[in-house]
Amino acid sequence: MPDLDLRALPAELQAALHQAWPDCPEAQRRALLAPRCWSGWQPTWPGRVWAWEPRRRWLRPFRAREYREIAEALFVDHVGDVLRKHEPRLFDPAQPFFDTPWTQARVLLRSPEPAVFSDAEFWAIAQQLCGGDVAHATATAGDWAQGMRADGAVRGWRREGWLLNAVAVLESSAAGTFL
Repeated sequence: MPDLDLRALPAELQAALHQAWPDCPEAQRRALLAPRCWSGWQPTWPGRVWAWEPRRRWLRPFRAREYREIAEALFVDHVGDVLRKHEPRLFDPAQPFFDTPWTQARVLLRSPEPAVFSDAEFWAIAQQLCGGDVAHATATAGDWAQGMRADGAVRGWRREGWLLNAVAVLESSAAGTFL
């Protein structure tokens, strides 16, 4: 199993991790390993900005630097907002996480529907969609798994479409805009 050495990462990524989660290697590792959020969910990095893009083709080289400067300014602004809060942060070592060889969570989140959702996906449902409410996340994962099985959407492109629709319905219901 390869080691996740934070010091071996590109300098820009190390700087972004340190800005978002200073002096907390556990939070930094969790941020690197966390699953991407589905459309509309709370982003794993502050302000919906991922400050590091290791590869991107640019038609004009100056655009890469311009994009980096814009992304960095947004990232620093949103990280500042996050760091000024005194509430638990998403990757706080005291918060539940899913089991990985590179993290040391005190409370592990296990998927109640492992055939449909991995532990990492269940973590995303619990922490990003259900605000850390594991009972609500368990019920949501169970309902979604049942619906996905019924619709034959457990794998592939149908799965992604099903999940995007479910999140949209959930958000519309919460906002009172669902017809």
